[in-house]
Amino acid sequence: MLILCKGLQRVTAEHQTRVTTGNVKELVDTLCGSMDRTFHRMEYNTVLSETTILDPRFKKLAFNDNRAVDEALQRITAAAARASQSTGLQGDQEGEEAAEHEQEEPQASTVWRFFEERATGDTTRRNPSADAILEVRSYLEQPLFQRGADPLSWWETKGLGYPRLTHVMARRLCIVATSVPSERIFSKAGQIITERRNKISPSKLRHLVFLNANLH
Repeated sequence: MLILCKGLQRVTAEHQTRVTTGNVKELVDTLCGSMDRTFHRMEYNTVLSETTILDPRFKKLAFNDNRAVDEALQRITAAAARASQSTGLQGDQEGEEAAEHEQEEPQASTVWRFFEERATGDTTRRNPSADAILEVRSYLEQPLFQRGADPLSWWETKGLGYPRLTHVMARRLCIVATSVPSERIFSKAGQIITERRNKISPSKLRHLVFLNANLH
């Protein structure tokens, strides 16, 4: 969404410098002014900014404002840290590591017991925020995904390496980019047009939609 809006603004601004006809120039000026007002501070929109960063095709390159990027990354990192705590992700990983360690060394030497106790205590004191920061940093260092590819396919293959971010991504990249499906389901027009009434003529349908829209 951010890239599309910025691209539309840039193309319109280029035409603004080329157009000389009075009426057309007035139209282009109006469009540019309207987009400037509508898209103002769009990069600070929580949903749009986080969704863009979690899209492996765009990440930070879709932003012009570094402050907006920093704020979005802070929110994503905080959400990733909360995800590791709420889902027990960190504990599960530590449990698996401990189980593997026990299988490798079923009978640890008494000499090493003190070290093992300190190592176990250090593991349990791991900071979820620090782990989330490292995970976000590693994700950003990965090369961009192909622009025409499905971003969910990237997460399907790479998501195991980013378990915390995958949890956050599932709450962002599931958002429908258009309101058409919800309009068809919840609008009055969607309730009027059903399989039982699909033989209604276009003129009667327009009247029904008009009447239902003005009942209240």
